This record gives sequence, C-alpha cells and structure tokens, in this order.
Amino acid sequence: MADLDSILGGAVTPGALGESSLVSTIDSYVRYYASGSSHTARAKRLDLDHFVSFLQKHRSVSKAQKLKVKDWDFSSVQRFVDDCLGKGESPATVARRLATIKHMGRTLAEKVAGFINPGREVKAPKINPPKPKALTAREIKKIQARAKERADSKQSFIRFRNQVIFNFLIDTGLRADEVRLLRFSQLDDKLEWIKNVRTKGRRYRNVYITSAIRPELEAYVKVREEELRKFYSKLTKSENKSLPLFISTYDAVPGEPDSFLMGAKTLWRAVRELSAETKLHPHLLRHSYALDLLNESNDIRLVSQALGHSDVRITMRYTQRVDDEIAGALERSRRKRKDASN
Repeated sequence: MADLDSILGGAVTPGALGESSLVSTIDSYVRYYASGSSHTARAKRLDLDHFVSFLQKHRSVSKAQKLKVKDWDFSSVQRFVDDCLGKGESPATVARRLATIKHMGRTLAEKVAGFINPGREVKAPKINPPKPKALTAREIKKIQARAKERADSKQSFIRFRNQVIFNFLIDTGLRADEVRLLRFSQLDDKLEWIKNVRTKGRRYRNVYITSAIRPELEAYVKVREEELRKFYSKLTKSENKSLPLFISTYDAVPGEPDSFLMGAKTLWRAVRELSAETKLHPHLLRHSYALDLLNESNDIRLVSQALGHSDVRITMRYTQRVDDEIAGALERSRRKRKDASN
C-alpha cells in the first residue's frame, strides 16, 4: 500500500499507486502537507472527506476504505464539482474544495512519473467579485464633520494633516501608498493636478484635484511649511519639493527627504481613527470615489482611467448590482409598462 513517504522516495509506479487505497493516500498527504498546522490539516481533511463521501456513492462502494486511487479520475472530480454546486454550496467553497483536490493530484504527479493529475483540467466555478462597499454622501459628511471637530478641539498639525488626508483620498481616489509617497514637486502651482502618479502596473497618470478640496489643501500647504521650518532654518524651494506632501516628523532628519515619509500603518491609522459606525480604511475611500464618479458619469472607461486600472475589466466590478437593485429595476420597469398600457 502506497503512502506519501514511499512516493517521495520514488518507490511507487503509476500502476501501484492506482491500486492503492485512496483513503490511505489522502491520510499520508494530509499528514505530510499539514504537519504542524492543525487549521490547515482540518481544512484539507474537510474538503477531501467531502470528496471521498461523494466518490463512495458515485462508485457504489459500501465502504470508503474500498476506494482506490484509480477511482479518482477527471469525470469523478467534475461530477463532484457539479454535485456541490447542485446542493447549494457557494462557488467560493466549491473552488476551495477543488483547489485541495488539485493540489493533492499535482503533488502525486510531481513525485510519480507518468501519473496524471485527475483534477488538472477541471475548471473552478466562476466567482463574480462582489460590488465593493462604499460610503454614502451622508456618511462622508458625518466623517468630515468629525475630523474637523477633532482638529479644532486640539490645534495639532497631525490632526489637521489627518483631516486633509481623508478629504484628499475621497477627492482623488488615490491608493493609500500613492498618497503616502507623493512628493510636493508632483503638485502644480495651482494645486489642480498631481503629476506622474505611479500605478500598481508601473504606469503613470495625472490626477485631478477638485475645487472642493483645494482651499483646505492650500491651508495645509502653509501649515506644512511652518512645521518643516522647525527642522530647516532656511527651507529652500528645491528642498521643499523633494519632501513628501503629507509629512511625518517622527524621527525625521533634515536633508533626508525619505525620513519625512509617513509609515504605511501611520497613514492607515490616520483614516481609521475617524471611524464611527463604519470602520474606515483607505481603500474604502477609493471605492467611494469610484462609485460616486461612475454614478455621475455613467462612463466606465473614464472611471477606469481615473483609478489608474490597467484593464477596464478590473473596473467592471463597480457595475455589479445586488439582488435588491435588480428587483427594484424590474418592478419599476413593469409599473411603467402597466401605466403605458392603461
């Protein structure tokens, strides 16, 4: 009877493996790949137990122990996927179960010359990404009021900076790291455009700053310069441009622009501290920007370009509609049709 130890030692042929107990082979696989990780072992065991239970019925075998590795083939894996979906399991759960079966097959195929992974060609169920969550206009106003109240109650540079960061993220749709790494030199003199913002795909785009935030940004630029003068007796124009737009002075060293960068966690906390009913994070603000722009423009390509997506298909998830939206649209359509016929 083959186990993974003998397989790894190269002592098993495809024929011998096919006649081996499937249950024993699964036991060896789980022990080997999940040793020291009880969570991983439980997850793999659960997925494979479901498959064995299905295969026992599919092959009309009285006991799971009678199943052999050769009973596990492409057809049985495909039928297992269909059976899981037919029982109402979510596509994500079925995709995970299939991934476990494929991994075991890939492991055996790598160790036993001539063995073909039975699940290799089975396609995982397509999972439509959910429509990203976004803040409502009412929620944004409440958060903005909270940020202003915090900044006004304690006249600190950090609180004012964090207030501006929130509004800047909502206004521009930039990713957190794009904001964190912005240099002052990337802003034009009128504070209308941010130049050469590098995207995740290593492309560059220009990002517009609307008139809604410009006065607050102008005020921040002045306060920022006052804060920097605590470190620079004479802050030259070139030095100022080389520094980040949103600065952190913790452990900052004059003459070393990167030392004034906010940490990734610091920027994340700057947004999170404004949370109330809704837990905030920078990407939620990007989603809010995207959905607001889509609703105003009805132009998916415009939104894709504004977000810096390399492929418009990435942006398409913002067009997903929940069941209630579909039901509401159908009801409105039928009412209009009924009214027109009367």
